[in-house]
Amino acid sequence: MKFIYLTSHKYPSNKVEPFFIKSMASAFEKLLRDDFTFLTRGKLPYRFRSVSYFFYLPALILKNGWTKREIIFFSSDPYLLAILIFWKKVFFLKYRLVSDWHQLFGDWRDEFVARNSDFLITTSKKLKSLLASRTGADPAKIFVAYGGVDLSLFAQKRTLGKLDYRKILNLPTDDFLTGYVGGFRSVGLEKGIDTMIRSLQLLENGSKMVFVGGSKELIGEYENLAEKLGVLQRCIFVEKQKFEKVIEYELAMDVLVIPYPDRPHFRDYGFPMKIWEYMAAGRPIIYSNLPIIAEVLGGKAVAFEPDNPNSLADAILSVRDGKFEPAGEPYTWQNRAKNILNFICAE
Repeated sequence: MKFIYLTSHKYPSNKVEPFFIKSMASAFEKLLRDDFTFLTRGKLPYRFRSVSYFFYLPALILKNGWTKREIIFFSSDPYLLAILIFWKKVFFLKYRLVSDWHQLFGDWRDEFVARNSDFLITTSKKLKSLLASRTGADPAKIFVAYGGVDLSLFAQKRTLGKLDYRKILNLPTDDFLTGYVGGFRSVGLEKGIDTMIRSLQLLENGSKMVFVGGSKELIGEYENLAEKLGVLQRCIFVEKQKFEKVIEYELAMDVLVIPYPDRPHFRDYGFPMKIWEYMAAGRPIIYSNLPIIAEVLGGKAVAFEPDNPNSLADAILSVRDGKFEPAGEPYTWQNRAKNILNFICAE
């Protein structure tokens, strides 16, 4: 089997999706070695990438003889997959296609790519159900493979403790710190940070919140909200950090929160990759009680009612005053890659 991972992203990149793809590519490469190829955008122009790939891909496939059944193309890019499907039909090629789904698009891409994929991978059971019901894809061809994390990076950072990192990061050492780490918006949507800020009104002064990962513009917006609510002095906002530094912030917290609102995007597709980071940090986790998140954290973490500051405040107090264990061992990128390969090879 020859496994070819295809993406239109260009590297290096510090964005979330390219990070996910690069992490998976590294995991596949460790397992497959010379039988793995990672194709990135390279010098192809972003603006005309679909047109460029339309002619570039068939030439590359024919040149390398990637036409047989043992050739596997893997991608999460619906346009690249659509191009591969088109040329496969035109030239009656035998290679197989694996589409990696992180969301549905609500247009022609969903049904066209799903029905013409040999295997489909989703990041949650919820997404698998939606994919099958809305596109008619055979559920037996759909495999749920959650995301992952590189545990070795966390192991390296565990040589220091929580208070050590608070001193290094200039964070309060005596307060109860509730943390959120990640982007402040997703596809332009609020991610529940406002709910966290509002919940501070219901907590005593010894509780503070740390928000890591925002742009200057968004930090300014949330600072204005915090000031309006009278809790700005208890909020610490930090701009986007390198992943190594992100781990340090996670290890410095008393509890980590996934505050997603009850909106269609987060109900259906918004499986937070930060789950695995939070689990690897070994801190108690509080999460917005959406079924897609409860798939993994149900019974392992503390849930609160989405969009409800009172419910979140109660959850924070329950963690502060109780004894909550870490949520368990997270999945790794290599485990995800291995499970996907086992699913493909079982056919």
